[in-house]
Amino acid sequence: MKRTLVISIALLSGCLMPPMGQPGSSSTGPSSSSGSPSSFESESEPAPGMGAPQPDRASAPAAVTTASVTIRSSCSKTAKVFYGDKPGFSSGTQSSISSNSVQSKTFRVGDQMWVTDESGKGLDGVTIDAGTRQIEISSSCSSLSSR
Repeated sequence: MKRTLVISIALLSGCLMPPMGQPGSSSTGPSSSSGSPSSFESESEPAPGMGAPQPDRASAPAAVTTASVTIRSSCSKTAKVFYGDKPGFSSGTQSSISSNSVQSKTFRVGDQMWVTDESGKGLDGVTIDAGTRQIEISSSCSSLSSR
């Protein structure tokens, strides 16, 4: 019964369109010799309830989940850092970066890095996104910049 209803609606909408090849027709396809629409073109919109074609998911690019980042320290002393959400309040990793040094680290997109004071309190932090390639600890040893 449902199939009959869908076909009936599709046929009804086809009757409202001028026959192919007739004046006023916007179709560029071949015209019918009888002048009556005998079938539906695949280019027409789907009948109600039939749904639109789904995009090819296999050709979509995979989401970036990690970022390889170069961390530069312009600080003249060893800087204390924290990898995690909230320094002093959440689980994460405390570490340090030597003065005037460069190192590489792989982060997951959404991870955070903080520069902290001696007691572990966060002074400044950055959130890693798919485009993050470099983080720099400033010469003041209290702020971070990312690009």
